[in-house]
Amino acid sequence: MESKRNAKGAGSFKINSDGTVTHRKSCGYKENGQRKIITVTSTSKAACIKLMSKKEAEWYHKRSLVKVDERNSVADLCNKHLRYQVDNNELKHKSIDRRECTIVNQIEKYEIGKMQIHTVLSTDIESHILALINEEKLSESSITKTLDVLNAAFSWAVLQGMLEKNPVEAVKPKLVKRLKKMEQKEADEADVSVFSDKEVTIFEVEATKVNKRGKYVYFAGDYMLFLLYTGMRCGELIALRWKNVDWENRVLTIGKSASMIKNRNKKSDDDNNYVMYEDSTKNQRARVIELSDDALQVLKRIYLRHKSPPDKELLIAPTMTGRMNTAPNLEHRMEVILKNAGLNDVKGGLHTFRKTFATQMYEQGWKVEEIAAYIGDLESTTRKYYIAIRKKLVTDKGVRQIVRLPQRKETKNE
Repeated sequence: MESKRNAKGAGSFKINSDGTVTHRKSCGYKENGQRKIITVTSTSKAACIKLMSKKEAEWYHKRSLVKVDERNSVADLCNKHLRYQVDNNELKHKSIDRRECTIVNQIEKYEIGKMQIHTVLSTDIESHILALINEEKLSESSITKTLDVLNAAFSWAVLQGMLEKNPVEAVKPKLVKRLKKMEQKEADEADVSVFSDKEVTIFEVEATKVNKRGKYVYFAGDYMLFLLYTGMRCGELIALRWKNVDWENRVLTIGKSASMIKNRNKKSDDDNNYVMYEDSTKNQRARVIELSDDALQVLKRIYLRHKSPPDKELLIAPTMTGRMNTAPNLEHRMEVILKNAGLNDVKGGLHTFRKTFATQMYEQGWKVEEIAAYIGDLESTTRKYYIAIRKKLVTDKGVRQIVRLPQRKETKNE
């Protein structure tokens, strides 16, 4: 193979053993400071030069889309940073949709979104976040996401050399502390929304109700119970297939999650605005869980709906027409069951099953790290968002949240 350096600034050519030519050329620097090298291979030097010219044009065009200067508004900066993250596969599809919503609803619509980035001071960031808090329309997590989006975008601008410093850094610790105060609960507010033991029993009875012909009233009733008995996420249930079930060892492999995302390949008005997309689980780690007797019984009921053994690639929890389910559809079916069971006061959606499962495991003596591993989440997140220490109690005075007297929990060796 022959390698030859071209004129200065024009890269190099290498003649390969099969007669083709490979052309390499430096085209400046990437946003992370590393040199951008473009490599093309074709039948001749002339063909390589032509192909290189095309690749260079694409690179410079792409770079111009994310180039930031001080005349850009804060909204421009956030959008260009998002585009950079998308181009570099830094975000999952669902995260892209959430980030877009945050930019549109919590930044673009406000005065800070119109400000030029070089004029933004730390006091402007603080004023914007405090204004969102005082509106009392958003949750603590939504406002925290806004702060995170602004911080990430300005940090990126500093990395690009377009700004000397990030105005968010100076006020972020104080704002995070202020946001945490939004989570403080009154005495009878639930720290985590879960079903009480009585509500679980009522829901189980309603979800498995049969009509005069012996048919289950609710097609998705067992889907709800499977969420309750496994603590898995709704998206994980939707993506499950029969190949994920190991009946002999009573285990289930959870490696995918499905959700609705914006259709970014939409070409006409007839195309759907949103499409189903399968991806890795939220924490990008597959897990294999042992199924309880209750979970196994529900899974067998779903299996027996099929007149013959289902194909291993078939979905476990499809719609009545066999299509992949969606979270909104399952949410609606959950609401119907709750209403008919007289549980209208239960709030929190499908995630309530996951929180109830984690709380039940905790009350049975399981360690937080064991619960977190089973439901596929971080220990800190599990402790904060999925375990209810206070117990819901219905009295003559209404629903109260009671901290129960701690009881000794048996170890597995006892």
